[in-house]
Amino acid sequence: MNKYKNYRIEDFVWDTSYRLWILSPTRESNLVWERWIEENPGMSETLLAAKDIILSLKVSEPEISDEAIRQSVQAVVGQVNAETKEIAFEPRFSQLHFWLRVAASVTLICSLVWFGNRFYGKKPKTEVAAVVKKDPLPAPAFVEKVNERKSTIRINLEDGSVVTLKKGGKLRYEKHFAKDRREVYLTGGAFFEVAKDPDRPFLVYASELVTKVLGTSFSIEANEGSDNITVEVKTGRVSVFAKSDPEVKQKATNRELSGVVLTPNQKITYNRGEVRLVKSLVENPEVILPKSKSTQFEFEETPASEVFAAIGKAYGIDILYDEELLKDCPLNATLDTQTLHEKLTIICKAVESRYEILDGQIVIYSKGCRN
Repeated sequence: MNKYKNYRIEDFVWDTSYRLWILSPTRESNLVWERWIEENPGMSETLLAAKDIILSLKVSEPEISDEAIRQSVQAVVGQVNAETKEIAFEPRFSQLHFWLRVAASVTLICSLVWFGNRFYGKKPKTEVAAVVKKDPLPAPAFVEKVNERKSTIRINLEDGSVVTLKKGGKLRYEKHFAKDRREVYLTGGAFFEVAKDPDRPFLVYASELVTKVLGTSFSIEANEGSDNITVEVKTGRVSVFAKSDPEVKQKATNRELSGVVLTPNQKITYNRGEVRLVKSLVENPEVILPKSKSTQFEFEETPASEVFAAIGKAYGIDILYDEELLKDCPLNATLDTQTLHEKLTIICKAVESRYEILDGQIVIYSKGCRN
């Protein structure tokens, strides 16, 4: 938002982002503008004057043209620029009093334009709404944590969720979450262990991506300057969608997981340059079954179809294969210490097959066994 540092009153009056904040404030716009004002205290009087002008112009009268309003504003701003030199030496209180008089002048001009259209122009089709001056809704109380240590730091949220923030990471979140959702803003890398609450989705805004969960564990890497943003799931299910998605508001507010849904050991990569999402497996998939239920991966004359089924269940990954072709392909092997990729390579060589990872799934290609 560096461009705003050189803005004048009329620039703020016609700036879409600033007008939307004044007329229709949201939690996110409050966060952005309140923070900018804190960082640029010298612009407070300019912003106050622009705010008063925007609110004074908020009259629902279709007969007032944009050009008429523009000329009115320019006339007042021209007067402001002429008189500013004369009051430059006055105390701060006098300048504030001056801006209040400016706002009153704008209101008078708009009223004259409206009455002219009302009584000397054609009859308006709709009734004129009363001018109501609304102040922006108070911004929620936010907490910001920045990890300046060499190691990770643990952040406990009020809902019971835990965030492990990596070195250089920044997490911004509401001190008290809303009744219908839990929202946090991340820059850098972090691992999330989200407390289950089906009635309040947990949303992580990380650069161009939004990650939504109801209760699970996952990690996000959204480092500034990097071409990619990644989301990796350890347990549970996660949905990911881009902020630019035309249905982003609906996907964020409903209680269902929509968008690209990830399951354990899956990840998604968002390429900033190509603006696309790619779903795949994490680099080193881990067994997700509890130790009491985990498979020993010891197979003796076991059909390959059952072997693939057992491995898929242990890692929580879908393995697609032709059961009829592989049911007569026996396997004898002990695969306790190997990684998932090593297991798959050994099995495929033994039963004359090959595997490929497609869209976060494992696909087995086979022509059956010769013997």
